[in-house]
Amino acid sequence: MDFIPNGISVVIPTYNRAHLIKESLQSVLDQTVQPLEIIVVDDFSTDNTEDVVKSLNSPLIKYFKNQRTKGANGARNTGIILSQGEFIAFHDSDDIWLSDKLEKQLQVLQDQLDVDMCFCSLRQNDKKNTVIPRKKISSENIGHQLLKGNFISTQTIFIRKVKIGSHLFDEELKRFQDWDFILGFKEINIFHLDIPLVVQDVSGVRISNKFKEIDSYKAIFDKYPILADKSLYFRIISQKIILNKGFSLTSMIKLVFFLTLFYMNKVRNYFY
Repeated sequence: MDFIPNGISVVIPTYNRAHLIKESLQSVLDQTVQPLEIIVVDDFSTDNTEDVVKSLNSPLIKYFKNQRTKGANGARNTGIILSQGEFIAFHDSDDIWLSDKLEKQLQVLQDQLDVDMCFCSLRQNDKKNTVIPRKKISSENIGHQLLKGNFISTQTIFIRKVKIGSHLFDEELKRFQDWDFILGFKEINIFHLDIPLVVQDVSGVRISNKFKEIDSYKAIFDKYPILADKSLYFRIISQKIILNKGFSLTSMIKLVFFLTLFYMNKVRNYFY
């Protein structure tokens, strides 16, 4: 695979983020280690996202329209295909990077040639300034813990392009694309940089999104059956909700809501 040695390609999918993307892009431009390129893939925004991106007038920023499947995963894959750097760092257009994020992650992969991917911790801009994951996860233990739940967010991933190869994001999956992306590697050596170098914007999160996650949970568990053995949540949902055995619509909604919160809290108690 062709790439520019030591170059970092930053891949940013976006859709209608005109009010947030300028600050997000500026946090990438302000990095202590300059990336080779910042690839912004717009999923055909209906606001003035394009104008905001181009107003920064940076030669590092390359703006494209998403020509693949509609959605963030299609946009990410477009960015991967277009990237020229030896390393790829994923970012979200509503989040902020600390200025030394790329420098610290690049150093890990340069110092440890056996490491394929480095992810850092992130801090949410909620009232508690929640840090995820809340404690260091050893490289030897990451694979085991990923079977219990996801704790790696896309915008924290810094990976060798050669490792990605033809392994792209699942464009049909609407949630948990980061979890699925990592689980899809047959073998990968991951290092956790236990420093929150990303500030995640959670102001737009809605409880209704919890209900939308059910289909994605089922898709993930269908794709990786080993996860089902690890999750009480999956067994209950598959028996009572997915199969819809004897539950009224109201009861189903209540149970989905309760179990989703239960499962998320269970994972959060360990990782967050």
